[in-house]
Parts: sequence; structure tokens; C-alpha cells
Amino acid sequence: MAGEMNDTYALRLLLPLLAAWLFALILGRPLIPFLHRLRFSQTEREEGLESHKKKTGTPTMGGLIFLIPMIVVTLCCLPFEDGENRAALASVLIPVAGFALIGFADDYLKVVRHHNLGLRAWQKLVLQFAVTLLFALVLRLGTDISVSRMLVPFGGGLVWDLGILGIPALIFIALATTNGTNLTDGVDGLCASVTAPVALFFAIAAMLTGGHGTPAAAAMTGALLGYLFYNFYPAKVFMGDTGSLAIGGFVIGITYVLGMPLFIPVCGLIYAVEALSVIIQVSYFKATHGKRIFRMAPIHHHFEKGGWSETRVVGVFTTITVLMCLIALYAMAR
Repeated sequence: MAGEMNDTYALRLLLPLLAAWLFALILGRPLIPFLHRLRFSQTEREEGLESHKKKTGTPTMGGLIFLIPMIVVTLCCLPFEDGENRAALASVLIPVAGFALIGFADDYLKVVRHHNLGLRAWQKLVLQFAVTLLFALVLRLGTDISVSRMLVPFGGGLVWDLGILGIPALIFIALATTNGTNLTDGVDGLCASVTAPVALFFAIAAMLTGGHGTPAAAAMTGALLGYLFYNFYPAKVFMGDTGSLAIGGFVIGITYVLGMPLFIPVCGLIYAVEALSVIIQVSYFKATHGKRIFRMAPIHHHFEKGGWSETRVVGVFTTITVLMCLIALYAMAR
């Protein structure tokens, strides 16, 4: 019986992963030329790195290459889940699709205006706030999942119940995470390379804790690996906010389904560091009237300015993420 259960869990991880990987590989071939024809191309910031100026004209909105396979494969897995798992699995897609639509609107405005600015900051925040509240409502009415109960890393199974602070905490964590993933998308292959091991960690965590959300996390892992075929340096396509915000939505969705949002700073350390580097830089710049701590923020640009190649940044940041995911697995058992 134990062997059959292990085989079942393995198939729930491997089949969605392989299906999404193959789907993304196939989808990228026609989609990139299609984005070229539509002139959905990247416009680099004038104050950005000189080495990035040559990327102007590279197609954006490439997040669709992994987003579509992830959603389709997850939907295909729904009929094979029991009632409780089915509701949990479906709920993961709410923040994924919701934040992806916000990113798509932002990317589209950038393309239409041929400028690197899309939605205004307040517009993004309002829309992200609305999607987060919708996700909370779906969890409350459609599942038995609590937004206030969170597994504590290294807590030996300790669960922290925030009570009435659950919704405010969800909003804060959602906005912080999605903006962290958005800032991580600034070097060829970086955001996808960092997120693939994070998604795999949550797929494994889902299997270890009863299976909630396993196919969604597995599908995201495979889809990102397929997307990286087109996004590794030199990138043929960029994910845009369509992809980076969808990734943030995925991290929020899967962690809340598993009751593990407190694990985001552990396995998603790079997201946190990227966001904090911008906050520190801006705060210090204003406090000192023009001085900087980092050569450039987010922090991946700091290392580029120091002479690191894009591939080195990706390699180091991904290695750190893999190690943090291993620590997160250990934290589940302690």
C-alpha cells in the first residue's frame, strides 16, 4: 500500500512537470515570432546599464510561454483530484491568473507607448489588492484552508494562528512577494532560474504534507524549465510583468494552500533580497540627498556594475536558492 501511494505521489509530480515542460518547449517556437510580428518588444530604461541597451527590441510578454502550460496542465489535473485537493488545486490558479492579467495590462501599455513605464504604481497596488482579496474569499468560501494558520519554519510542526490579522498579513505578504519577483526579473534567465527550484520545493512539500497543490507546483517547475530554453543568456524573449507577477501569484497561491507563507523568505530569499536592496537604496538616497549604498538597485545590477556577467549572476543566485530550498526542507522536519 505504501509503495502504491509513493508511486501515485511521484506520478502527480512527474507527469505534470514533464507535460508542462514539453508544452512550453513547443509553445515557444511559434509564440516568439508572433510577439515579434506584433512588435511587443522590450524598451530598456535610459538610465539602465549600458550592456542592457542592446536588448531593446527583444520580445516581451514571454511569460505566456510558461504561464499557459502551467494553467492548462493544472486544469487537466483537476478531474483526477478528490474534492478537497481539487478545490485547493483550483484556488492556486486565482492569484496566478489574476496577477498575470495585471502584468499583461502593464506590459501592453508599455508596448503601446513604446516606453518602459506602464501602469502607475497606485493602479498596480489597487489591482493587486483586489486580486489578493478575491483569493482570500475563494479560500474562505470554497475550501477548508485558513489564511491565518501558518506553519513555522524550524518549529517542529508548530502552527502560528494570526486570527483576525490573517487577511492583513495575506495582503502584505502578497504585495511584498509579487513585487519581489517582479524586481528579480532583470537579468536573462534570472527570475525563472530562481523560481524553478522554489516551485520544485513546494511540489515536494505538497507531497510530504498530503498532496495539496502538487500538480500546480510541478507544472510550474516544468513550464519554467521549458521557458528557460528561450530565456537563458542571450535571451530570445523576456517574461515581462505578465510572467514575473504571475510567478509572485503562484508563490502566494501555493504557500497559502500549503499553509507555508512563512517559508517564502527562506526558499525565496533572493526575492526578499532584491526587494530590500531597492528599499534600502531609495531610503538611503533620500536620507543622504543623493548618496548610494549599492552601485545600482536591484542588487543583481549592483553585481553587474561590479563586473559580473549575467550568467554569473544567474548561476550564483540560483545556487543560493537551491541551498535555501534544501534548508527549507530541513526546516519542515525540525
